[in-house]
Amino acid sequence: MAHPKLQFRSTIQLLNKIGTDMPRKLGYDEAGGRDDFNKWQAKARKKLKELLGFLPASVTQPRSWLLDTEQAEGFSRERWALESPFGDHIVFYRLVPDGMEQPDCVLLALHGHGPFGADAVAGVFLDRPGEKESITNANYDFGAQFARRGYLVYAPCHRGFAQRCDHGNPWEVGQGSSCVDINARAILLGSTDIGIRVQDTMHLIGHIRRQPGEERVPLGCVGLSGGGHTTEMLAAVDTRIDVASIQGYFSYWTEQIMDVTHCNCNYVPHLLEYFEQDDVCALICPRPLLVTTATQDTVAPQKSFRKAYRALKAIYREHGDERALQQEIFDGGHAFTGVKAFGFFDRYLKG
Repeated sequence: MAHPKLQFRSTIQLLNKIGTDMPRKLGYDEAGGRDDFNKWQAKARKKLKELLGFLPASVTQPRSWLLDTEQAEGFSRERWALESPFGDHIVFYRLVPDGMEQPDCVLLALHGHGPFGADAVAGVFLDRPGEKESITNANYDFGAQFARRGYLVYAPCHRGFAQRCDHGNPWEVGQGSSCVDINARAILLGSTDIGIRVQDTMHLIGHIRRQPGEERVPLGCVGLSGGGHTTEMLAAVDTRIDVASIQGYFSYWTEQIMDVTHCNCNYVPHLLEYFEQDDVCALICPRPLLVTTATQDTVAPQKSFRKAYRALKAIYREHGDERALQQEIFDGGHAFTGVKAFGFFDRYLKG
């Protein structure tokens, strides 16, 4: 008896098809988002927090320490340490524009993968191997660029990177990060690397809101690549973010981290069972959101980006102001672009 064409190496293809075809249990279309948007958002936001797997916090009134200050072009660069929700420490930069007495807003600037973490975002240059190329090729000092434009900027270093890499300084030990190691262990505890990253950043927001003059001013967030991932999840679950820009990340997960294997820290158990990216970003609506990619950006593929943007635009049109959702696709590779971002934050954050 003749047998069918045998398929022994088709598991990835099988999983991709299942992931693409399955309905999302709490997707905007599948779970009644159109009919009762506020009710859907509340339910979906609660579920997303569960999937991210926030860990029990032991520190609610954290101490902080100013480690050093240096003058840069157009701003002072403060380096701080802050007790994390779990008792270890977060390192972050606070970039204060020259002449600023009282900020009219605060901007979080979040880094992605790479050995230099928030150093690159804050414009720190110590002539380490690959540092100049990292900053130049990805336009990575965007936190410093915003500070020179008059923004009070906070740039935290996420777990697993630079000073918080569990293997030692990545530029010395030759390992870019420990986020894979973190996520592997976090999943065993019902948590995720991105969930802990978001939880740390929410903790930093609490610290910001306790600073004199920063308690009530508008709060924005911009991130590139993995920082775009953090920005997306953070703005989706924390409505204290008033304005956001996801750079070099927004698209459909089925055509991004499902279609091509990316760093392990992108993966959240059961995520596609409940949401696609347009569903998660619908939790940001009606707050202003700018999403970007580039013609040669393989992290946020242009075709997938356009499809996800059209779906999200329809949600903004239905439940908010469609002008509050904007996009930019520029010629180039995986990088930060300020062509629209500077004007976007000037309008919606600075007002």
